[in-house]
Amino acid sequence: MKYDDLDFSEIEKRYASLEKYIQQMNAGNVRSLIINGPPGVGKTYSVSSFLKKYSNKQSKAITGHMTLLSLYGELYRHKGQGQILVLDDIDSVMDSVQGLNLLKAAMDTTKQRVISWESTSAILDRLSLPTNFSFDGGVILITNTGFGSGKKKHIEHLNALKDRSYCLSLGDKNQETIFKYICYVTFDKDILGQYKLTDAMKSEILEFLEEHMYSMHNLSIRSLVKCAELINIDHENWKDLAIDGLVKP
Repeated sequence: MKYDDLDFSEIEKRYASLEKYIQQMNAGNVRSLIINGPPGVGKTYSVSSFLKKYSNKQSKAITGHMTLLSLYGELYRHKGQGQILVLDDIDSVMDSVQGLNLLKAAMDTTKQRVISWESTSAILDRLSLPTNFSFDGGVILITNTGFGSGKKKHIEHLNALKDRSYCLSLGDKNQETIFKYICYVTFDKDILGQYKLTDAMKSEILEFLEEHMYSMHNLSIRSLVKCAELINIDHENWKDLAIDGLVKP
């Protein structure tokens, strides 16, 4: 199969919409965006790429654990129009009603958004944070919730935020769809550019991923990158290494 000849029109349409939304967020015309989809379809990669292209103001991406006070502080530091805070799979925030309420205030559709921290002011004083502030920045929430991951509570909280935000879905959890996204970023986005692979080597990796897509621990863009690392380490034996390290016994 010639992987670079696949029909990527639907994927390109979704990525074009994502690019336009981020461009408008940078201009201050869009306030919030939820990017929902399964692991491995390039959500984080795409947001990062488009922010680098369009963001001429301060933006920040946070992945992993985050306290509610940290969220409040980051929202305050990115409160200006055109400033964008990216929250990537922040389960600790989605776990709590307090975290949900902070995000609801930041992502609301009201003309004036005010975010408040109604708690011990001494902590805020030490951090030089006010007890409330007007928020004119943008929030991008990246999440896998609803695609084979996420507690019931996370799904309920995400639905509450979807009512306040634009929501783009990148792909579904079907393995063939994820594989097509992998092919797309390989040839159209040149995600493996740093590895300086030939087109033949890229196709070799894609053939391997297609052959083992149902038996891999996880099929994702990270699987593609790992294979690129292995083919650079040992071109002759990389498939054996990949089977041992990426494929279920």
